[in-house]
Amino acid sequence: MEKEFEFLEHTADLKFRSFGSTLNEAFENAGKAVFNAMADLNAVKLADSRKITLEAEDLEVLLHDFLSELIYLFSVEELLLKKFEVRIVQVDTFQLHATVSGEKIDLKRHKLHKEVKAATYHDMKIEKKGGEWIIEVVCDT
Repeated sequence: MEKEFEFLEHTADLKFRSFGSTLNEAFENAGKAVFNAMADLNAVKLADSRKITLEAEDLEVLLHDFLSELIYLFSVEELLLKKFEVRIVQVDTFQLHATVSGEKIDLKRHKLHKEVKAATYHDMKIEKKGGEWIIEVVCDT
């Protein structure tokens, strides 16, 4: 997969499109997009990891809940995340199992950009086109 994500024009908030050859990869790249919007991740070390387990009736709710959990880890636990490993399985519902890695914010080493406050359902799209998964999300900043 060449391009992981791209930022799209939006008047006030953060809008991005993430890509993946699999649904898991598209979700991982959505996480990368959110954290690349918030900070320069080059100086972030993989010193801390968290496991995330979520369940939802559909993919849009699963994506919203996943991004909300990532934003929570940034806002409350002050984690800058840069590695995302996602596994989604569908039984009766969609289940997401993820391990995310990064480190605590250190303002001496980390350059922060904008704060992402929340994922929204506004203009959210999850689709498979020609063997590639594409996700579009608008987040409140």
